[in-house]
Amino acid sequence: MMPLEAAIIELLRNGGPCCLDDVVAYLPNFSWGEVFGAIDRMSRDGRVVLSQLGYSTYKLALRSQFLESGSTSRQEKPTTGDAMTIPPAAA
Repeated sequence: MMPLEAAIIELLRNGGPCCLDDVVAYLPNFSWGEVFGAIDRMSRDGRVVLSQLGYSTYKLALRSQFLESGSTSRQEKPTTGDAMTIPPAAA
């Protein structure tokens, strides 16, 4: 596990589910892109669940926290599995 991924998991274990922007703010030594890339990897391999709460608001939770909360409401849609791949920026 990469140090960034370990830091994200630690944040979620200690504080519970939180918004994506809060994760980025909590990890000021990493860029938004680095944090998003780590969350994307962890979402795809099932360690975390990324749920859309609003137009541009996302909640991040450990898979176990998501299952415990019973989050299956219409307003909270997990993005794992059907997320679009973002192509790398042209160099």
